Amino acid sequence: MLKQILNKLFYNPYKFVKKYKNIVLTDSTILLKSCTFRFDGKYKNNKVCIGKNSMLGCNFVFESDDGEIEVGDNTFINGGSSLISRSHIKIGNHVTIAWGCTLYDHNSHSLDFKERQKDISRQNEDYRDGRNFIESKDWSVVKSKPIIIEDNVWIGFDSVILSGVTIGEGAIVGARSVVRQNVEPWTVVAGNPAVVIKRLRDE
Repeated sequence: MLKQILNKLFYNPYKFVKKYKNIVLTDSTILLKSCTFRFDGKYKNNKVCIGKNSMLGCNFVFESDDGEIEVGDNTFINGGSSLISRSHIKIGNHVTIAWGCTLYDHNSHSLDFKERQKDISRQNEDYRDGRNFIESKDWSVVKSKPIIIEDNVWIGFDSVILSGVTIGEGAIVGARSVVRQNVEPWTVVAGNPAVVIKRLRDE
């Protein structure tokens, strides 16, 4: 409990980033205190690249040795949002992502219940042996597809963006939406599943 309180008070994301050569920032990148990086694998192929003048308070999560996250220039991602990657998440320039959003570029588990049973058995074994509980997970049975967020997109709070989705330039995602399919540029979508509720003029 004391460690959690101290981490919350004194955690410095810049100090953490210096330990990892595959996290690339610019001199003008701003990492808020809420910004965290989590690597559950051995960090062999994971990459993070963040552009200039971007302010980030989100969580970067890599659950395996694969996965890349790119964030463009002049982008803001608020605290409590999570970018979870084992494929590729690409976020463009001038993007605004509110708090509590989740971008998840894989399905986490197989559709086959037998594979999910194996997941649970491996989790239990890993945990009992003192390892990360997904260390032995079989990722070969999990579907992964890149997420692309194009320039000038705004994603409202508590929204979920699922694997394989491209959100077109200038689109707006309403709060608490679940986006399962591509979003056309310059549209407003909302709901679960998200549907077009308005079309915007391309200025």
